[in-house]
This record gives sequence, structure tokens and C-alpha cells, in this order.
Amino acid sequence: MSRAYEEAMERRRDAYVAQALGISIDTLDDYPFDLDENASDDGVVYGWRVLWNEEAPPGVDANGTSGLLWSDIPAAPDEPEEDDYDA
Repeated sequence: MSRAYEEAMERRRDAYVAQALGISIDTLDDYPFDLDENASDDGVVYGWRVLWNEEAPPGVDANGTSGLLWSDIPAAPDEPEEDDYDA
């Protein structure tokens, strides 16, 4: 994959995460995170867990304790698989 494609996919992911959390992309950019997939053994994605590196943005529902915070968001409907773009 090209670097431009990877950056576009990251921007798209960030836009979805921000929308699902009810915050702006600018706010999300200030709070580093990783995503963990909640999926079945056969690959059906049920949702995503946003793992906050330090703290969650103000107003975002977060679970856990300081330093170990996460927020759950639903899977995007009809989200294309990354493999669909390989051609």
C-alpha cells in the first residue's frame, strides 16, 4: 500500500472514531489511542475498543482506571475491508 493510501485510511478511521465518540477530530488528535477489534473467531467485527494511551477526552465515556482507560464504539456499518482496495 502507498503511504498516501495509508494516511487516507487513518484519516477515515479517525473521523469515524471521533463521530462515534461525539467529539471533533481536532479533539481526538490531542488524545493518542490505539484500536482493538472486538470480533468473532470467523472475523465478524462487533465493535472496536478505543484504548487511550494516557487519558480520554473530557466528556467521553471511558472505562477502567487512570492509565488503563478504554471506550467501546460500534463497528461501522458496511465498512469495506482493507483487502478490497488491493488490486
